[in-house]
Amino acid sequence: MSRIKLLKELGLTSQTMVQGGLSSTTRMCGKPACPCHQDPAKRHGPNLYLTWRANGKGQALYVPPEHAQEARAAQAAWARYWEIGLELAALNREEMKKRWGRAKAKSARQRSV
Repeated sequence: MSRIKLLKELGLTSQTMVQGGLSSTTRMCGKPACPCHQDPAKRHGPNLYLTWRANGKGQALYVPPEHAQEARAAQAAWARYWEIGLELAALNREEMKKRWGRAKAKSARQRSV
């Protein structure tokens, strides 16, 4: 993909991306008499969480069921944002390699004159 197309997609993706992963967990409630304390199959959930690291600590944000699709789309946008960044970095590296090769050739020509 061309640099221009990648940059355009990067701009669009950055509007909805949210850094992090998604995890689904089940939990025990705070009521000791609840069946969730006796039988793991009766735990509450599964509940969806958006997880990330900030300041060296794991963070989690509960995702209400009615917002699950939005959270999945935001996480997918983050994954695509990362992929685009890698593609742009590869293009930048190739440009740098070419520039350095031209500078080296120019320097060699100047020494031979």
